[in-house]
Amino acid sequence: MDLNKLGLHIHEIRNQFTYVEIGVGLLNQSLEKGSVPGVFYALQSIFQSASQVSRTLWAPRKKGRSRSDEIRKFLGIPDDHPLNNKDIQTLFDFSDEANEEWIKKTAGKYILMDYVGDLGASDHKDVEIENVFRSFDTKRKIYVYRGVGFQLENVMTTLKSISDAVNKAHYHLFPEQWVEPPEGEDDDADYK
Repeated sequence: MDLNKLGLHIHEIRNQFTYVEIGVGLLNQSLEKGSVPGVFYALQSIFQSASQVSRTLWAPRKKGRSRSDEIRKFLGIPDDHPLNNKDIQTLFDFSDEANEEWIKKTAGKYILMDYVGDLGASDHKDVEIENVFRSFDTKRKIYVYRGVGFQLENVMTTLKSISDAVNKAHYHLFPEQWVEPPEGEDDDADYK
């Protein structure tokens, strides 16, 4: 792969990490304000970006595997890295079908939907994980979506090791993007 193509992939992965950072900020704000929709919007954003990074580095389809191998090799990321995770890669795939499948599997069972809080101290503490549609346990920091759980701190640690490698590569490929603008100049647009 030539350096231009590689650089585009590195730049896009770095963008996904920027989106993760924004999602974490939104998650913290939403938790402070007690906004349940905000919490799940932020978590969905974080995990959608994590999925994009995982798919870029471990392409699920054969035609992208050599590209993924080259990017990982350039970044020094091993194939057995924890982000090489099918649950993260496919979390939001075919949501309509996945929702229907989850509904069939949980028919007649006590289910939990859209819960945010200390699950262990709640009336829902005995609900089996496969019967949880969407929840965020604020004490254990576990996000569950359609019966699949992720310990958020572990996911963030996993992402950090890749983010560090991506930032290092990005700095060398695009040094001009790492220069701070002169004081008083702000390149962020105001949208009103």
